[in-house]
Amino acid sequence: MAECFYCGTDEKLTRAHLFQQRIREAIPNESEEVTIARTSVKSGGIERNLLFPGDVRETHVKNLCTQCNSRWMEPIEQAAGPILESIMQGGGFPPRSDLFRLAHWFTIVAALATQTSGQFDVPVEHRRAIRFTRTGQPLDFGTHFILTADTYPGTQFDFMRFEIGQDAKEPAVSWFCALHVGPLVMISGEFTVNTMIGRELHQSRFQSYLSTASSNLLYIPHAIRTGQWKSTGGLLVQPSHHETQEMYRTVAGRDVKYVDTHGGPLVSMDERTWFHPEGFDMGEGLVDARASLDLSYLDGVFES
Repeated sequence: MAECFYCGTDEKLTRAHLFQQRIREAIPNESEEVTIARTSVKSGGIERNLLFPGDVRETHVKNLCTQCNSRWMEPIEQAAGPILESIMQGGGFPPRSDLFRLAHWFTIVAALATQTSGQFDVPVEHRRAIRFTRTGQPLDFGTHFILTADTYPGTQFDFMRFEIGQDAKEPAVSWFCALHVGPLVMISGEFTVNTMIGRELHQSRFQSYLSTASSNLLYIPHAIRTGQWKSTGGLLVQPSHHETQEMYRTVAGRDVKYVDTHGGPLVSMDERTWFHPEGFDMGEGLVDARASLDLSYLDGVFES
């Protein structure tokens, strides 16, 4: 018996894949001999004793009870699978209702992915907020979707944990997780760091992105909102996977060093203490998408 990561019940824990079967089949991977690793700022680079070969698509954790793994997660995974499959096949951004379904799924996976490191602590209040939300994308969480100019041939997670310093008014922990797969990068995180990534995206001038800012709020960049991108023949300014990674790494600060595994995806955990984190006011770019949300996939999920 042990405590379930999401609901906290003391029950026998089950093995849960990060990716449901249909999703595993939809996303690409160039090789099953990829490198899975962890790096931390404190250790000064990759912890070599944690390097091992494997297929990231098959990554699993064993920290969910049966109720969370099957009754709660399964319908959410089933709702997200066809949407992600369409994006991988070149379908571009899905309708708003589907975008929020995908954001809900990835917020769950993002938190679970951090547990593959063995040392990454997602605050309990964040886990419960994700588990017991009935509105789809959890309140005070957000997900950024970036369509890239290139196609990532593998599957890669990056995740970072931030500690707001003791001199801050409200000491706290924030974090985010990014997934690079095919023509897409998804970045999901708690409100504080999520808005900071939103700021970096805004300043980067990338246009091929949309963001779910909370349970029913969608952020639409200026170029898409005003139709400005149409003047370029419908072509949005799309970053590469590398440029997107460089963008969100700026949130951690210039003194954070990363080590490439030379041949495989890097599953990373980095910590940094913040003293005065800067936010970002999304302002007029926010759209209330409540009327277009379809939460039918949650029917019966929370019934005992």
